[in-house]
Amino acid sequence: MTRLPPSPELAWSEEGVPTAAAFNDVYFSKAGGLAEAEAVFLAGCGLPDAWKCKDRFAIAELGFGTGLNVLAAWRAWKKTRLPHAILHISTIEAFPLAREDAARSLAHFPEVAALATALLERWPVRAYAPQRLWFPEDGFALTVFTGEAETILAGLHGRFDAWFLDGFAPARNQAMWSEAIVRHVGRLSNPGARLATFTVAGAVRRRLESAGFAVEKKPGFGAKRERLEATLKPTLSLAERVAAQRPGLRHAEAASAAQAGEGRSDEQAPDRVQASLYPYAPANPARVAILGAGIAGAACAEALTRRGVEAIVLDAAPTLGDGASGNPAGLVMPRLDRGGGPLAELFLAAYLSAIAAYERLGVFTPCGVEQRADAEGALADLLNDPSLPSDWFAPHANGALHPRAGLVDPQAAIAAMLRGAELQLEAPVTTIERSGDAWILRAPDGRALLKADAVILACGPALKQFAPASFLPITLSRGQIEWGEGTGPPHAITDGAYVAPFNRGILFGATFDRAEDPTAPEPSTKSRARNLEALSHLAPAIAASVHAATLRSRAALRATTPDRAPIVGLLPDAEAWLVQYADLAHGRAITTTAPPPAHRGVYVIGGLGARGLTLAPLLAERLASEICNEPMPLSQAALDAVHPARFLHRSLKRR
Repeated sequence: MTRLPPSPELAWSEEGVPTAAAFNDVYFSKAGGLAEAEAVFLAGCGLPDAWKCKDRFAIAELGFGTGLNVLAAWRAWKKTRLPHAILHISTIEAFPLAREDAARSLAHFPEVAALATALLERWPVRAYAPQRLWFPEDGFALTVFTGEAETILAGLHGRFDAWFLDGFAPARNQAMWSEAIVRHVGRLSNPGARLATFTVAGAVRRRLESAGFAVEKKPGFGAKRERLEATLKPTLSLAERVAAQRPGLRHAEAASAAQAGEGRSDEQAPDRVQASLYPYAPANPARVAILGAGIAGAACAEALTRRGVEAIVLDAAPTLGDGASGNPAGLVMPRLDRGGGPLAELFLAAYLSAIAAYERLGVFTPCGVEQRADAEGALADLLNDPSLPSDWFAPHANGALHPRAGLVDPQAAIAAMLRGAELQLEAPVTTIERSGDAWILRAPDGRALLKADAVILACGPALKQFAPASFLPITLSRGQIEWGEGTGPPHAITDGAYVAPFNRGILFGATFDRAEDPTAPEPSTKSRARNLEALSHLAPAIAASVHAATLRSRAALRATTPDRAPIVGLLPDAEAWLVQYADLAHGRAITTTAPPPAHRGVYVIGGLGARGLTLAPLLAERLASEICNEPMPLSQAALDAVHPARFLHRSLKRR
């Protein structure tokens, strides 16, 4: 399989209706695609009545196509939603349409022209990376997963209230209607979830019934005589759903996995048995305290406030930007991995999310980034089989060019993200303590500063001072950058060190030294000399143009982890977790049915290292999704790869 998703081969009718040549099937009905979407999928799922009086509603769709079903649901949501209510649609597409083809298709439906324009402006990039598009003015979030439906569903984390099954016809695309896919649909459904599809094929009906759905034929739309509606029977137990997902699983194992899911709440059933070792739990809070006003804390504040949650951000510093997020500019570029896997998904999705977030905030300069070729040939391999389309990643004389990458203004980004939150500076917090279902934050002198339903630790180097997070293997590194007068390149250049055009001059660096002192470091002449030396190797002509007397320096601490991956999620209770899963150290199977021990209501986002600006928007969205009990914007494997419990898991495996 190539790293870039396949584009569909399209045939266009005289009426301008697209057909997928591989499946010989149309994307929408010639008789009226929008009316069909409303009749088959919205009415079939009881919408909009089903979401009335609900603050949260989640739809999953198989077959994003032109986005027409999404537009139909979005239009109905705008007309009928409660103030502050949120609609999530998670949709899957194996053959993503180009924006131009989607625009040509959607031009047939002037009734949704304004929404179509908004969607097309944010049209997902063709890549194997989940992409969440927020339209906060409508309380609507669209998450697009690219890939085969069975693979995506197997890793999906969330529970859904309605399903649009709109793949190409079963006779032409059997894989979209397999028994495994239908089992996943049942597993990922809330009790009483509704499902709608245009097909009444006998195999589809039987598979839905075996997955716990009550199925009923209804009059079809247009030339189609019949369609299907289905409702998940509320009597199906969680253990039965887990067993349905894994037919070979013994009943005791299924019950154990189900119990672990119930410990996280019935709204967050486990997506696989292994996930039961990693605690996930929503807080459904009215108020969240965020410790740290850097880019991670600010991104969390924005993610929560767009959901109507009160976010209070506390920081010990007297001004914004005292930490690593206080540099005058920061580079945002992708980390592309040849081998694929969960972290490749994470870093690619984070890059696309960051570009979209900073462009929306107006704090981004897409100057482009030239990435120099490496001796190992990794970059050449990626260029030969790219994971991004050519307008995002292309060959360059000295390696590769990332045309959409560039510089973000961190302080402007933080200020914009904090607009909807309450900010308290000069508010050091040294301890947090449980108080019933809430948490009290205390100052160094023991005074109670605040009481909140949940706490997010986003305090970078200070993270480990809090007892629940003390087990995390955070290390600190010192980074120094320089900026001043010089002949700036047309685009940024990176090869370990980097240089970028900045403020009619240049910005370059950065050092990466281990730091033992957790206090804010001062710039040093030694670090400046190393940066100048690195610049002379990277771009000799630019180095020669530097006006040394104009140079300014800034040093800051970065928090990193041994595996160079960030830490995001609910904090496990380390001591209790190690006791509960001690059998892992002896190679024995886990038999306990108890949920993973955790500090409920305490979440962490940290260890972002040198990629904090790139990672923060997506990771904040991931954290807010868990806190507010919403479908996740990443696969379960990617969630586990950055979960704080992974370090406890590994420590037992090594014993």
